[in-house]
Amino acid sequence: MKILFGIQATGNGHLTRSVEIYKLLKQCPQVTQLDVLISGGKAKMSLPFEVNYEYKGLSFYYGKKGKISILKSIGKANFLSISVALLKVPFKEYDLVISDFEPITLWGAKIARIPAVGIGNMYSMTSKKFPKVGHSSKTMKFFTSVMCPAKNKIAMHFQKFDDFIYYPVIRSELRDASVTDKDFTLVYLNSYSDDELIRFFNRPQFTQRKFAVYSKTSATTYQVNNCTIKPLNNETFTEDILSCSNVITAGGFQTISEALYLGKKLFVIPIKKQAEQNANARVLQQMGVATATELNSLQIQAWLLQTGKLQLKFDDDLQNIIKAILNTPMRGNKHKIAA
Repeated sequence: MKILFGIQATGNGHLTRSVEIYKLLKQCPQVTQLDVLISGGKAKMSLPFEVNYEYKGLSFYYGKKGKISILKSIGKANFLSISVALLKVPFKEYDLVISDFEPITLWGAKIARIPAVGIGNMYSMTSKKFPKVGHSSKTMKFFTSVMCPAKNKIAMHFQKFDDFIYYPVIRSELRDASVTDKDFTLVYLNSYSDDELIRFFNRPQFTQRKFAVYSKTSATTYQVNNCTIKPLNNETFTEDILSCSNVITAGGFQTISEALYLGKKLFVIPIKKQAEQNANARVLQQMGVATATELNSLQIQAWLLQTGKLQLKFDDDLQNIIKAILNTPMRGNKHKIAA
């Protein structure tokens, strides 16, 4: 079976999860070829496999104070790159396309009429059994059908709301690691600028606290009073999420899942106008996780003083996800394995 694996490179969540899926697929004897296409930006973490195709594609861009800039995102969308990819990538040479919410591969499979399966947190919100979260569900259904259309879906969420929804993929290095508490807070809010975050966490009420702030722009680590600014790096991020006391992050699925699995106290600030993140935050709020719509010093100060935290030791669903991928309906049922 020849597989093309499309991975969305916006943020590190898709990449982190896809590495685990790739490693297991590579071990399957029926998979004779496994090629990778990445779009949406340059990968900010090292990848343990060759990238066969790389295109700019679509990505989100941010304005001020944690908001998505719709105009900037549209303006910077590289539609020429998408068109070139759809023409150049030999989709018909593959038996199956899998896509971690990467649009080029799903649209290419649709045009070439080859089997495809979409993977991602967003697909869970297309289920009729997913909790009602205002307008976000309708927005997500429309968004997924336009950006990443997939008849066959493998969704993930904090709870199994439907039979095609699985538990989050937790990296093997986290499942097998020792968890410590070195009394600092990990901050991963890439929709805010470094200056905004430094000014906020340098306020007098936070001066006795330590913050490791991960940056989307800095190439080096530097210190500003109680804040250590760090470039996004898989190794240091793993070390910090294992050893921190608390995590302040946006509504992205992967970092939240890892923090919940490790039992870190969690504060979530979803990116404004990002329907998936706002839906995640509403579900988390129902589960007792602290959330806010923006950086709020009173809320965060009160949260830092609290002792309660939620830990969810998600079962390892990775083998079930691989089985679901390989059981995707094929043309003439080629290569299909037993359930």
